[in-house]
Amino acid sequence: MNRRVQVVLFRAMARKSFILKVQGVVDAIRNQLDDRLAIDCRAMDVFRWALGCLLVLEFGGRMMVVEGLLSDQGVFPFEIWQTFPHATWPWFSSILALSSSTLWVYICLCCGMVCSLMLISGKQLRWVPWVLLILLHSLQARNPWTNYAADKLLFLLLFWACFVFALQPDENSRATRWMGFPAWGLRLQLCVLYLFSVARKSGSTWVEGMAVRYALEIDQYSQPLGKWLLEGPMIWLQVLTWITLLVEWLGPLMLLARSVRIRWMGVASLALLQLGFLLTMDLGWFPWVCLLGLLPHVPFSHHKEGIKPLEMNHHAWGMSTRVAGWMVLWMLLWNLAMNFTYPDTLKSRLPSVLSRSIECLRMDQYWGMFSPNPMIHDGWFVIAATLSDGDVVDLLDPMRKEVWEKPHHVPATFPGDRWREFMMMLYDYPDQAHLWSLVAKWFQHRWEQAHPGHSGVTSMRVVYMMEKTLPEGVASPEKEQLWLEDPAGQGSSEPSDG
Repeated sequence: MNRRVQVVLFRAMARKSFILKVQGVVDAIRNQLDDRLAIDCRAMDVFRWALGCLLVLEFGGRMMVVEGLLSDQGVFPFEIWQTFPHATWPWFSSILALSSSTLWVYICLCCGMVCSLMLISGKQLRWVPWVLLILLHSLQARNPWTNYAADKLLFLLLFWACFVFALQPDENSRATRWMGFPAWGLRLQLCVLYLFSVARKSGSTWVEGMAVRYALEIDQYSQPLGKWLLEGPMIWLQVLTWITLLVEWLGPLMLLARSVRIRWMGVASLALLQLGFLLTMDLGWFPWVCLLGLLPHVPFSHHKEGIKPLEMNHHAWGMSTRVAGWMVLWMLLWNLAMNFTYPDTLKSRLPSVLSRSIECLRMDQYWGMFSPNPMIHDGWFVIAATLSDGDVVDLLDPMRKEVWEKPHHVPATFPGDRWREFMMMLYDYPDQAHLWSLVAKWFQHRWEQAHPGHSGVTSMRVVYMMEKTLPEGVASPEKEQLWLEDPAGQGSSEPSDG
């Protein structure tokens, strides 16, 4: 064997040795992460039950708003949906697009409730979560202006759960922990939400400890307890602001600790944070979905020295596991990029197929709740209807005698959080102001049904009572007219001071 052949063989052996060493390091790191990010089977069972219950309530709750928000008889009919310029997802990506019938919407919602009950019972876990994911996407795509952060988080938790359940062990398996990339995604999702959200809270109100005060001044969200806190000493609100920042920074890091005690501290601190949100602000499903996201982090081991190594699930590296691994990497890189840009800006630079795909999978994540500062402009809506006898009523809150006075509890003026979100989004997009006529007509119809034989409505207008929160207090509200019905029965969306 000549010297040249020897050199070639030596280099090949050295290259193979290097690759094996790198592979060994990668495997060691992956095993460490597997052990740290594994999900206890008991915690996963509780998560599955809670997820199923929340989905039952979600599909059932949407049934209450089908007529107004999800049908041709409501404010967002099929023909508007098909040409809507601000749709987050293509209308044809929803199975609700197969028919404009209201009955079809109810059928899909009933199917969602049935599949949710199957999820609770643990039946057919390999395919039922995927059916639920399709139904949930279809529901959210039907009227994108009724969705908020809780809906995206719920979809993502179900998305990661689909991969976890796809690795369902055999009935005879003695495995006690879920491991692999799907478990990583489910564990990391809530941590990503908190960490990247708090990283954006860099505004002056957070630094000065005034952010909680500004957040509680937002009328659409504030609860009675939140209003009571505003009447107390300012130092309370400053302390609550800094506690919120501290919990959102440290809580998710504690969730990733190996120590059982530290993980329980992380779960407890973040749960108390969401409990505080529930008591002081009306944020819809958001606190409940965040509490749901905490369940996979619950450690059931009682060993003080930390999580005792348990018998692990050794699953084959199938296609679903590889896909989940790439999705975890995408989630982390995307959220890092969002510190320097915005989702729409980055998506505009991507191929349209890729952009649409990450939108449908909710991987265009941007968690910016109350960042960099809570908003300072808020208020309430008034749908002022003049009756034939000359009286004026607010169709949103007919029991209120003084139409132009501030309601005692603004969130209660809306029929639900979906209506609140739709009207707030409609307010943010003046180019769609023509939809206010459908909103006004819907509430007129509801009022006439509740008051048969009463004086008829002769004219209507939609007004937003704008308030601005200032350092020294809240400014007097200003009327902003959003839509006016002219005598001929046609609507005008030209703004005026009203």
